[in-house]
Amino acid sequence: MKKSSKHICLILVLTMILAIMPTVSAQTTDYAYVRIEGYEETLVEKTAVPLEVFSLDEYGISDALNEYTALHAIIAALNANGYDASDKAVIDTNNGMFVSSVLGLKAEGNAGWMYVLNDESSWNSIKDQTISANDYIVLYYIEDWMACSYSTFGLSDDYETDAFGTVKLNLKHQVTDPVTWETSYENLSGASIYIDGENTDILTDENGDAYLTFTKWGTFDVSAAKYEDGINTISRPSASIKVYGRGVLVKIYTDKSEYSAYMDPKGFDLKEYNVSSELEFSALHAVIKALLINGFDAKDQSVNNFNKGSYISALAGIETMGNSSWMYTLNNESSWYALNEQPIKEGDYLEVYLLNDWMSDTYSYFDIKNISIQGGEKIKLRLYRQVMDYSTWEVTTEPYADNEIMINGKRSGLVTDSKGYVTLSFNEKGVYEISNTGKQQNVSYTNAYVTVQSDRTVNTDYFNDYSDVSDEYAEYMQKAIERFIISGDENLNIRADDKVTKAEFLTMVIRASELEVFGRYNKKYSDVLSGNWFSGYAQTVFKYGLAEHDNGYIYPNSDITDKDAELALNRAFGKNTSLTDEMLLVFNDGLTRQEAAYLIISYMENVNR
Repeated sequence: MKKSSKHICLILVLTMILAIMPTVSAQTTDYAYVRIEGYEETLVEKTAVPLEVFSLDEYGISDALNEYTALHAIIAALNANGYDASDKAVIDTNNGMFVSSVLGLKAEGNAGWMYVLNDESSWNSIKDQTISANDYIVLYYIEDWMACSYSTFGLSDDYETDAFGTVKLNLKHQVTDPVTWETSYENLSGASIYIDGENTDILTDENGDAYLTFTKWGTFDVSAAKYEDGINTISRPSASIKVYGRGVLVKIYTDKSEYSAYMDPKGFDLKEYNVSSELEFSALHAVIKALLINGFDAKDQSVNNFNKGSYISALAGIETMGNSSWMYTLNNESSWYALNEQPIKEGDYLEVYLLNDWMSDTYSYFDIKNISIQGGEKIKLRLYRQVMDYSTWEVTTEPYADNEIMINGKRSGLVTDSKGYVTLSFNEKGVYEISNTGKQQNVSYTNAYVTVQSDRTVNTDYFNDYSDVSDEYAEYMQKAIERFIISGDENLNIRADDKVTKAEFLTMVIRASELEVFGRYNKKYSDVLSGNWFSGYAQTVFKYGLAEHDNGYIYPNSDITDKDAELALNRAFGKNTSLTDEMLLVFNDGLTRQEAAYLIISYMENVNR
């Protein structure tokens, strides 16, 4: 179509206007974060403040840097929360040199205000400390600077979890070297955990860890205190935990399986299930709903028999016979109510479990149901069991020691310690089911789930002495480390030139072949005692015949020979392959850790593993 000259002129004018207009790009504002902690409460919640320099004249400060400083950030945070930071009754900064009062809380005697930047102390005054994007300032009050220290749950102090999930917090506090005045952090044990200002019965463990489980939705403020001689010896740390979801959690445990269901505690008509309850929502309602959610026909009495709602004689297709019995707990506590008489409300946790013999077996449970961690991060689970006094019928709960732990249905090589704890760590991303051995230990079957959100990454820089690895074996050591065949010691040393014992080599082979490791050691070798670090691996060695023994002696601390190595490798990998001449050379003067890495990795590559 032909354009008119009027249209052409208009287009030319618009083009010229656009050409002379300045280019406007989207402006992004950078932020820093400020939190102000009093002695017993948070005075200003974590607040994002824009990194926009403003005049400090109205705050009585005329010699401030022409850059964004900690003083700017603190003033901006107070103003953003509705306070007038120009009023000395709100904050007195003493011309920006130091803070002596915030919201009426004054520095007196040894009590005073201090600050950290990204959890690190600064020797700069607040008006001289420059701030960058995403920096985090905590202005905190302590009662006695001589006896108290700064404490923190870490820079990442915002957490999220689902209802009935557990969050692990790690509490550290600053320690100052009295000679150099250098500061470092140590895990803080024995600190009391507070949730929304209320003291709980939770204490941080020897690693500074606290495990918190939430059953109701909402946002919860978590803090801590450690009192000695009437003084809280740490500053007030803070973490915010947002919990999603609500309702009731029901778990049905057979002797080897588990069925879970989350639900709202809303009642429904029970007539069609040939049972009744006078309650709006009872344990009976919850069990029936859990069955339906898991695909069972709750009406079929050959699959589920509730005996009019008073007790269970069949559930999930398993009928009780003899002394076997279906029982239940509410929030890990036994109840004497019939199912249809037990009220259930939001936040309750109902477990229905099968005992093979109610006269000898008891209920067991982990203190954690679900938890999310990072690869390589260590967590502790605790296993409990109920104990009944048959003379009084009183039930008590105690930690359950020496119970073998299963991971995804396989033996993990771990058992609970004398206090019922087991420490776990995972290298690969995924969801792991942790369970006990159930009826083998005369307790009900129970489990917990660990979600590992990332793979553990370990490179050679992780070890202090990796430079000791020779060029000849560097490639094999790297592969052995990546596959977690070889790990460092507690001081992060790989000890490449250390000689390996027979026990150490057999352990490496078991890790490489991913054979099942036994937690419980049924003594098979005269020179391997129960409780020794090698005992679980020794059980695997015995089961798979990875080593010859001499009238019950395996000699775990002896050197590994070429015949020992060939036997172990072939039986672990199900092969019948001779070691090559090059492999045999490494046995000339005892096998070092780096030579063992070469031998195992070379063998695996030769057999396409």
